[in-house]
Amino acid sequence: MADLTDADAPRALEGFRVLEDGGGIAAGYAGKLLADLGADVIKVEPPGGGDSVRRRGPFPGDRPDRELGGLHLFLDTNKRSVSLDVQTAAGRRLFRRLAASCEAVITTRPIVEQRELGLSWDELAAGNAKLVVVSITTFGIGTQRQDWQASSLTTSMASGISYRIGDPDQAPLGLPYDAPLYQGGIHGAIAALLGRRTARAEGGQHIWLSIVDIVGSVMAGAGVSAYVFTGQSRGRAGVRMNAFYPWQVTPVKDGYFEVITMVDDQWNRFLDLLGDPEWRNDERLESRWLAFQYADELDALWHPWMRERTKAELWEQFSENRISFQPVHTIGEVAESEHLRAREFWAGVEHPRGGEAIRLPGAPYKLSATPWGIRRPPPLLGEHTGEVLGEAGRLRRAGIG
Repeated sequence: MADLTDADAPRALEGFRVLEDGGGIAAGYAGKLLADLGADVIKVEPPGGGDSVRRRGPFPGDRPDRELGGLHLFLDTNKRSVSLDVQTAAGRRLFRRLAASCEAVITTRPIVEQRELGLSWDELAAGNAKLVVVSITTFGIGTQRQDWQASSLTTSMASGISYRIGDPDQAPLGLPYDAPLYQGGIHGAIAALLGRRTARAEGGQHIWLSIVDIVGSVMAGAGVSAYVFTGQSRGRAGVRMNAFYPWQVTPVKDGYFEVITMVDDQWNRFLDLLGDPEWRNDERLESRWLAFQYADELDALWHPWMRERTKAELWEQFSENRISFQPVHTIGEVAESEHLRAREFWAGVEHPRGGEAIRLPGAPYKLSATPWGIRRPPPLLGEHTGEVLGEAGRLRRAGIG
């Protein structure tokens, strides 16, 4: 487990001060991406229970605890927590003071609520002309659905991607593990950086994102463009891709393997590995772009060979023969992956309550000169309220913000 707690290492986003507001995964992940690279991310949380991510597990010993929830520990490392009740006039006044001391605000607060509370970009920019406000929304702003609330599952369905996921004889599936919300966070962080780049020369602006648009264009883009240009719309194909054969997830002795052979040389090497079967010249395989029509019959020719072997055995054989099939890993296998260990992917962080270091996923990227790192443990609710408000007051008296 990598030791990434060197507070003295230079950071790519050192000096970038960000206010994270509204709660949830999308704002939380956007803030995390910036905080891990050195930005000073101030997380505004309502008093009492705090951000909703604190109520999401897993929890140690399966005992709910707002300070020890797995999602909070992952999303909020490197941030500072400020507890504010923006439903009160005093809370809103303090929020505006904080926003005036920041370069960017990233929020998932619905636009109608921003306006009702007097916390929209127009009003916040009155105290900071170079402020960038990034609103991460489900359906966007300025449409008939701008005030609609939605879950990750709703977003999957509205984007069209669910039409492509699952068994063709069953109901569509949503993207797992709240993937749409994390996509919203990724794009929110990028938007904040782009806004910061232009704000210094041209002034601040309001940027708003639609997670439905993101998922529909980035993750389901091939399906949307195919329909726009050809009128064709592929539905769910289950474990197979109905494009060429074979492209599928195949059962093996102790799990599953992904099999895809768009390259003929790999397909031929696979057949050689099977012992040069007589059926390699089957007329149904003459065009592998059309052979998926006979998938059930063709699967029966080679699936038994796969079922007799474990993932480890197959991985060794395929690697030796330069066949790029991939085992389907379980979550447990990923957690104990030698590859991730070699990359020093896992990081340890001490929790404010003490005890053993918490093991957390690291970053999916490496920066040689300005590395990501853990400088702060995940904050207790409201832990930095006095500290941050004091800083904002000093900056205000100094004429900054």
